Amino acid sequence: IVPSYAIIVREYLPAREAGQRIGFVIMATILGMALGGWMSGWIFDATGSYRMAFLNGIAFNLLNVAIMVLVLWRTKGPRPGAVALEPA
Repeated sequence: IVPSYAIIVREYLPAREAGQRIGFVIMATILGMALGGWMSGWIFDATGSYRMAFLNGIAFNLLNVAIMVLVLWRTKGPRPGAVALEPA
């Protein structure tokens, strides 16, 4: 899935910002993977249960979906470089 992030960013965001945006997305992905497991272990150690760790994971996934919807909502309309089709 991670290799497709660059394609998705390039498809929906301006080409002139692609390098910066792709770098940010990959950095956020790696930080999330690195900190997610550690944070879940810390939550388990603190509470003695995986319940809060799972709820934390769900909360971060909901945040991710909200950000994705916001980005797609802001970029709706013709995609950069897309050819508009006209009725015959």
